[in-house]
Amino acid sequence: MASITDRWETKVDGKRTRTARHGTGLRYQARWRAYAGGPPKTQLFARKIDAERFLDGIRGDLRRGVYIDPDAGRQTFEAFADEWAAARDWKGTTRDQWTSVRKRLVPLLGGKPLEVIDRLTLEAAQNELLTNAHGTFANAYAKTTTTTTMAYAGMVMRAAHVNGRIGRDPTKGLKAPKVRDGENDGTVGPEQVPTRADAIAILEAAPRAFRAAIALGLAGLRVGEVLGMSADRIELDDRKVTIDRQLQRIGTELMLTTTKTDKPRTIVVPGVVAVELRRHLRDHQSDGLLFRGLRGTPMIRRDQFYSSAWRPALVGAGLAEDRYKFHSLRHFCASMLLAEGAPLTAVAAHLGDTVETVSRTYVHWLRDERNVPADVLDRVLAPITAAAAASAT
Repeated sequence: MASITDRWETKVDGKRTRTARHGTGLRYQARWRAYAGGPPKTQLFARKIDAERFLDGIRGDLRRGVYIDPDAGRQTFEAFADEWAAARDWKGTTRDQWTSVRKRLVPLLGGKPLEVIDRLTLEAAQNELLTNAHGTFANAYAKTTTTTTMAYAGMVMRAAHVNGRIGRDPTKGLKAPKVRDGENDGTVGPEQVPTRADAIAILEAAPRAFRAAIALGLAGLRVGEVLGMSADRIELDDRKVTIDRQLQRIGTELMLTTTKTDKPRTIVVPGVVAVELRRHLRDHQSDGLLFRGLRGTPMIRRDQFYSSAWRPALVGAGLAEDRYKFHSLRHFCASMLLAEGAPLTAVAAHLGDTVETVSRTYVHWLRDERNVPADVLDRVLAPITAAAAASAT
């Protein structure tokens, strides 16, 4: 299965004859097969002992079932990334995002063989995204964009390792970009969250056709979830709203897709939201989506929603038209719930996020509950405490 031949010798009339030395200076050829009947593999070495050690390693890898074909690592990052992406069961929005990420990764890693990409290579790519030190891009990218791009690069390289293209995972120990002074660390700060007065003023100033949309935002829905809402997902008598899809632009088309987490949820909305929904269903045609585009088109683009509803609501509330994003209403919902002591699990379920994401994003609004366990135990153990106090007097 494995052998070493001297490339200086060849057989002539049954006798070994020395040939001219090859220009590469690589004299010994290691030959092996990955499996019986498989195609022969070869690699050249200057010294016979190096060829023997190499073959010993090949034999050991084959016995342990961890053999990596040396040719597999010569596949370029771009070629493998395309192969990997084609096999993903992605929804349209994720595949659309990958198209943008790929454009950023290919100039940095695309032509490199997988086998030469190590952690230092990935760190250099990350730094290039952040600083554009070599003029690879028109501008440097924000930390959040860089983090997303490198997350995809990491997924590609881990997949290369799992699928036998390379023998090690180069992403181990790779750290996300550092948060520097003045940069957003991923948490939501007070400047991103409307005050109660701002939130009420925005709702009251919203154009009548879109007040229900603003109200749903205050209930914590994402803008895509609001624009994908229809009457058949609303139970006004019980104030229940089911969120199981969102309106997204994929390429050049508007499409209804699953929610961000692919998990539907049903929430109970506050009374003011139910009132606005009831008014909207009374005043507007209920077939199809609740909020329609210009000239009654069945879907409204996000930019049209911002120009027709959101920015007028901000200006009507006495705020600058770019003071808040629509997503700020979701921040308002989450931060107020946490500040008022709603359980973290309940807030996460209401928002359709994980507990980890909510706690990381809204950590500043988590109420200090260190005294709660003691208070609960005080109530449970009150009889024992009273008896102990009586006996001590």
